[in-house]
Amino acid sequence: MEEEKKATAPQDITIGEEALKEAEKYIEEEEGVSRRVSGKMDYFITGVAVLMSLVHLYAAIGVIMTQVLRGIHVMFVLFLSFLVFPSLKKFRNRILWYDYILALLGIVVILYMLVDFEDFIYRSVVPNAWDKVFGVILILLVLEATRRSTGWIMPVIVIAFIVYAFVGPELPKPWTHRGYDIDRLVGHMYMTLEGIFGVPIDVSSTFIILFTIWGAFLEFSGAGKFFIDFSFALMGGKPTAAGRTVTLASFLLGGPSGSGVATTVTLGSVAYPMLAKAGYNRDAAGGLLSAGGIGAILSPPVLGAAAFLIAEFLKISYLDVIIMACIPTCLYYWSIFLMVEIDARKFGVKEVAFDRTYSVWELTRLYGFHFISLVAIVVLMVVGFTPIMAVFWATVLTFAASFLRSECGLFPSKLIKALKGGAIGVLSVASTCAAAGIIVGVVTLTGLGLKFSSIIIAYAG
Repeated sequence: MEEEKKATAPQDITIGEEALKEAEKYIEEEEGVSRRVSGKMDYFITGVAVLMSLVHLYAAIGVIMTQVLRGIHVMFVLFLSFLVFPSLKKFRNRILWYDYILALLGIVVILYMLVDFEDFIYRSVVPNAWDKVFGVILILLVLEATRRSTGWIMPVIVIAFIVYAFVGPELPKPWTHRGYDIDRLVGHMYMTLEGIFGVPIDVSSTFIILFTIWGAFLEFSGAGKFFIDFSFALMGGKPTAAGRTVTLASFLLGGPSGSGVATTVTLGSVAYPMLAKAGYNRDAAGGLLSAGGIGAILSPPVLGAAAFLIAEFLKISYLDVIIMACIPTCLYYWSIFLMVEIDARKFGVKEVAFDRTYSVWELTRLYGFHFISLVAIVVLMVVGFTPIMAVFWATVLTFAASFLRSECGLFPSKLIKALKGGAIGVLSVASTCAAAGIIVGVVTLTGLGLKFSSIIIAYAG
């Protein structure tokens, strides 16, 4: 009877080509269509991405003026976005002539700002003709980079806010305001730290990119594979083992990555066959994988990049955000564990026996060093390190600890891939932050933020 309740881990149940294409299509809808380039252009993009990561790692321990760092960050983001993300999906296999022009314009508008940025800032109230030209170009570049990386929704919202800034006098109360011309709008968005270079880009250039670099270091050192293997080894032995394994692995993978889509797809390619063999139907298996993966946006330490924005806007410590996020995260994954128990009885799932190369203790002894940086971030912040310094040293620890096992070591080829992955991984978030800066800029310029609560009360009756 015992043998009848067990099933061997599947070798014959695989994810078909159509399913893989659907998963890829879903990722592209969520995170943008990436180009497939090779040869010299691939080397060039890799070089620029590595340089971007190195600059931001230096900024964590060195001194770079705020305006300069934010400008350099936006410059890298725009330049790489137009080379990495095609204007249309059908152009994903080649870079067109206008992509090069847009990428170069991303450099020009920032260099124009940085050449003499003190005088540049003083002109924000009365920008000259060139200021207005480059300011309009930058706004258009941000909108296009955001459209390429995340789709139409964010750019349309930004355009609506820009229109609101222009047509204020024509609107009925309480939405009306004095209205602003192109001079004032460009001066506020391009020439101060209130618009494109405001708080969202500040967060992207200091917190978010460092965490994406750290996540890339974990990925290329083999931490993702270890988290999955560790979950399999720890949760085996019961009929609910398959579901529990997926839940635990989702938590371990999702926390550092901060991406629900990436976590779901990464884990799904490994865990779906196991869930199918255990007795889950397609819908139940897909639901469990997506529910576990989407928890990444709740899970410390990244919270899908929301943690940094929360800390910055509310002016509270990042550690406080992490502590407060622990409660909903625990409740969320605990509820998934409960659903696994319920589904086990509903679908009559059975225990899945899979080949274990190592026991959980052997696995921890050999590869447990992957937990070091996860623990280090919390410990460093508890003892008083800033989040920026905490994630910087966590990245250094990840790099150093990877050499404890030769197959995990971040030797030059892997190190370059990790640095590239960290830079490319931040592009869609950073372009969204730049676009969000325009929204924040319009809100502060028009005074909408101050009267928004009264507008809501008025509409509520």
